Amino acid sequence: MTAIQFKTGSIKPRPGSVSEAQFRARVVRMGLMKHSATTAAAMQALVREGICTHAATQWLALDPGAADPRDQLLAEVYQRLEECPSAATEWPGVREILDNDELLAALLGISAISLRRYAKAERHCPDLIAARLHWLALVIDQLEGSYNATGIRRWFQRPRLALDGQPPRDRLSGDWDPHDDAIRPIWELAQSARLGLVAS
Repeated sequence: MTAIQFKTGSIKPRPGSVSEAQFRARVVRMGLMKHSATTAAAMQALVREGICTHAATQWLALDPGAADPRDQLLAEVYQRLEECPSAATEWPGVREILDNDELLAALLGISAISLRRYAKAERHCPDLIAARLHWLALVIDQLEGSYNATGIRRWFQRPRLALDGQPPRDRLSGDWDPHDDAIRPIWELAQSARLGLVAS
């Protein structure tokens, strides 16, 4: 599948700025493994799934004492994961968090019937839907730690001043693409939640 790249504004991590906990959380949220006790296990999961294999293999080959190169590779892989939709692994986790196929279908701009068929691999998931699902998984990754599952569901449905009074759900309607300018403020809101900032 061709990866559909999308922009995340100014929040891309600088080399060395990503913690190992953040990285592991992203790998888990993408459904590439259920739990990750170690960063090495998360990197090995990427290699098994054929995602960011070159950089992940480099990280695994480095001596643990080589802090700077390892930190730079960690940030590089973390950033590249933004461009690696993995629908087959991401459906279960996103559906579990949102716990409402009607809500998820509305966010993805598809019918609930299509959602279930894609999630069960009864139909091929189109690249654009996979990119939207991946983007939602990354938004949820930003929100976790500040909100529980109920709070995350409500987050998508509450009006936001930063979105001209719209809830994220309304802005994620119709034929949207993750790198649309109108979508970027939603990511920025989610990012502010991860940073512990108050955003409305």
